[in-house]
Amino acid sequence: MKKLRRLAVLLPILAGAGWGLVGMFVRILDRAGLDNTTIVFSRSVFCTIIMFIFLVITDPKKFRLAPWDFISVIGLTLAGNIFLMLTYNYAVMTVSLSLAAVLLCLAPIFVLIISAALFGEKITKKKVICAIVAFIGCAMLSGLFDSGSIGWNFTGILSGLASALFNGIFIILSKVLADKGYSSLTITFYSGLIASICLIPFSDLEAFGGFMTADPLSATGFMLMQAVISSLLPTVAYMLSMHYVEAGRVAI
Repeated sequence: MKKLRRLAVLLPILAGAGWGLVGMFVRILDRAGLDNTTIVFSRSVFCTIIMFIFLVITDPKKFRLAPWDFISVIGLTLAGNIFLMLTYNYAVMTVSLSLAAVLLCLAPIFVLIISAALFGEKITKKKVICAIVAFIGCAMLSGLFDSGSIGWNFTGILSGLASALFNGIFIILSKVLADKGYSSLTITFYSGLIASICLIPFSDLEAFGGFMTADPLSATGFMLMQAVISSLLPTVAYMLSMHYVEAGRVAI
């Protein structure tokens, strides 16, 4: 068990590396004429399809989800897949990219506070120091301290803070479902399914269809790579770590 816990600490790092590649896929799809919501929709759809096929073949029992836990999955999806995206995108549009990124990095602080209240996790001096160091490190890497013109837009800053809060809620709800024994595969499938359905009215389905039909083989391969590398593997790794590591440590 101790060995598993040590290995589980590496899972959030793996997840971060995968999510860090999101920009590469987004830039390509943006040049192809897909807007941000449609890009997220396409990623969610392919993740859902992959997970559905995988679970049908390997373990159909993982489709089981108690009705009362479906509410937690909906909350996780809204926080992590929709509201986080909307608030972070608004922050990016109204303040500098570096400031928006740094505000998002405040998520561990929200997680530490909420985890202490809900799960009784101790807010230790070590956790606080790690959260502060991680925040300063993100600020330095983003170039925030080197920027001479940071957009201090009030609503943009509030939106950036909201993105950190929603990211924290996503982490907390992941922990709640993990503690109930649900597989990270089950959570990933249902969150992807709900996100896909919710994003349909706001997505440019015509542009998405045009991209897929222009070169079906290449487009399908690209979408599968995007789904697996920048969403599926990171999400599964992140949620799997929740079974072995405290939510506060995972967030940091």
